[in-house]
Amino acid sequence: MKNIIAAIFITAALCLISGTAIGQSAVYFCSETGAYGYAYGTTIKDAQTTAYNNCISFGGTKPVLIVSTEKKGYGSIAIGNDANGNRVIGAALGYPSQNDANSEAIKQCQSKGGTGIYVSETWQDK
Repeated sequence: MKNIIAAIFITAALCLISGTAIGQSAVYFCSETGAYGYAYGTTIKDAQTTAYNNCISFGGTKPVLIVSTEKKGYGSIAIGNDANGNRVIGAALGYPSQNDANSEAIKQCQSKGGTGIYVSETWQDK
């Protein structure tokens, strides 16, 4: 039992030292198609790669990184449409509460001209 506890402690310490501790999130968006992809709970590099690939798999042709963070917390994506009917998104990552993340995602979407905004995705990255 002591060996198991020691192994868990050492593994956790190595993850923190090497920068591979979970708690990273990323969001990609393709303005041409309106597709988006996101990922969380892994390394920052893996979150960005997975979010990019998810955007492509949902129809994105030219995904652009909207936001990424290495901070743990709550995340949210809000969706709306601009005056031309094109999809716009807002994203918030690493917030202390889901309400804070939702509010910021909506605010980001509004700042891009979004109307008819709704929160489409939420998560907690521990």
